[in-house]
Amino acid sequence: MKQEMESWDEARYMELNTYFRIKIQGMVDSDPYIRELQKAAGGLQLADLIDRMTESDQELWAEFIRLDRIKLHLDMQNHLEGRGTPYTPRYGFGGSSEEEDNSIPW
Repeated sequence: MKQEMESWDEARYMELNTYFRIKIQGMVDSDPYIRELQKAAGGLQLADLIDRMTESDQELWAEFIRLDRIKLHLDMQNHLEGRGTPYTPRYGFGGSSEEEDNSIPW
């Protein structure tokens, strides 16, 4: 994990977070297959969205998930050491504002 921590890139994480926020919303809004899955009894799963992405987007997704895992580790470490934004059940490590802020990661 230490080697992964050295590869933390907050700017890249935020770039990918924004990209996938827009990408996934676009898929949900425009892909008939995805819309049908939303209506189905089992509902829409994240894996369904990933399966519909291009190969290059799936590679970007893997990079995003790797960075997200590092971010979670850092957030938990900061929380346990009393630094950073404290964890709350409602907002996680993201703060306490009820206003939607697109600059805050999902």
